[in-house]
Amino acid sequence: DAWRPACLELLLELCTAGSAPLRAPSIRLVVSMAAGEGVAQAAAVDQIAARAHSHAAEELEAALAAEEEEEAARRLPLYLALCNRSPSMLAALLAGFDGASAAAQATVQELLPGLLLHLPMEAVTEVLLAQLRGEPDASPPLAAASPLPLLALHVLADRATAVGGTVPAALTAGVLGLVSRLGPHGGAYAVPLLPFLDESQSV
Repeated sequence: DAWRPACLELLLELCTAGSAPLRAPSIRLVVSMAAGEGVAQAAAVDQIAARAHSHAAEELEAALAAEEEEEAARRLPLYLALCNRSPSMLAALLAGFDGASAAAQATVQELLPGLLLHLPMEAVTEVLLAQLRGEPDASPPLAAASPLPLLALHVLADRATAVGGTVPAALTAGVLGLVSRLGPHGGAYAVPLLPFLDESQSV
């Protein structure tokens, strides 16, 4: 097992490699190892997961500060891939978006919809509402009409519409509560959810 930390560090480096054919399989392997696949010892899994999440958080910070979209697109995928296993990690991405560079914002807006199509809608709802409300573990609160939560709401609404379903009741209730608190400045948040409101609900 002495070789495992060195191998993990090499894989983590490859997760942000300039070559996509190197980057993609490295990310898949790191994510699977962090989930315990192919790792027999529970303690080793915990160590791998902790290191992978720590490294991904560092890469997220660098990605959000990147001045070139190519750099942001190279640094973000590991973090987004780990969000598949731990949707709560979306909170840091949402919280950091408004202060990110223009290149990073464009990259996040391009990549995030693909992730949101696969995450449990209830998990996304929990993280999104916590950010919009500015709850203590999701500080600072997002600004009214911030583009990333609006994008997330549109993706969730489109996803529900595509299968003839609906969005979680907690999402509509939470967003309507936010609109009531913010007034006209928060009205944009309700627009994606209008098809899912019943007659007793109004904006």
